[in-house]
Amino acid sequence: MKIAVIGAGAMGSVIGGLLSKSGNDVTLIDVFRPTIEAINAKGLIIDDKAGGTEIVKVRATDDPSKVGVVDLAVVFVKCYHTESAIKGALPMIGAGTTVLSLQNGWGNGPRIAKIAGPEKLLLGVCYHSATVLGPGHVLHAGKGMTYVGEPEGGMSDRLRTVAEIFTQVGIEVTATQNVLKEIWAKLALNVATLPTSAALRLYAPQLIQTDEMKKLMSELLREVVAVAQARGFRWISMSAGRRLQVCSPNWRPPRRVR
Repeated sequence: MKIAVIGAGAMGSVIGGLLSKSGNDVTLIDVFRPTIEAINAKGLIIDDKAGGTEIVKVRATDDPSKVGVVDLAVVFVKCYHTESAIKGALPMIGAGTTVLSLQNGWGNGPRIAKIAGPEKLLLGVCYHSATVLGPGHVLHAGKGMTYVGEPEGGMSDRLRTVAEIFTQVGIEVTATQNVLKEIWAKLALNVATLPTSAALRLYAPQLIQTDEMKKLMSELLREVVAVAQARGFRWISMSAGRRLQVCSPNWRPPRRVR
């Protein structure tokens, strides 16, 4: 499959590297010249948490017009770069291209659909974790489930195909009929854990060790639930907070993330 990964930061590089290793025709798209130059000159360097290192040969460019039309475009840019990234990627998006957002946050889907077309959109969330160690050098810090689905629900041939392509390279995927619920669940988890751990400089397991911190995170979760329900997502509840209990005891904050 011909694949473009839009955003060659930590997660984009790890997922793009895995997809490339299995024989897919992968190009990483980014605007950061040092990363592009390093990947093209030396390959993409991927460390794992066990101390191993692998170099993956994969192309990188800042010019999507040189890539040609792709079968699948996977979006990993920060949400505030979504519109500009998709506009720049339009030369790669043809009539049969699927655009899969695996970004964090809310609202990426509508932004992509407005530019590329709603019929091209798939949505998902990914529970892998990664860190940028330097240009073209990333740490694959953790593995988890990836959820992918049609924005309007249901199953489709293209959804099954994308899930199969990812599964073949060792990325565990659940093709879900309710991907919006998974997006809100991860958003709730991030809202409760990321600002609290960053502000107080705590590791993830420490967040659930005191009643005061658990109360603070519960209030943050209540706010997420209130916003979701105000937008009509009535199936969002405090049960999303259960994922706080599965924080890995080996997790450590990243050294540097682009």
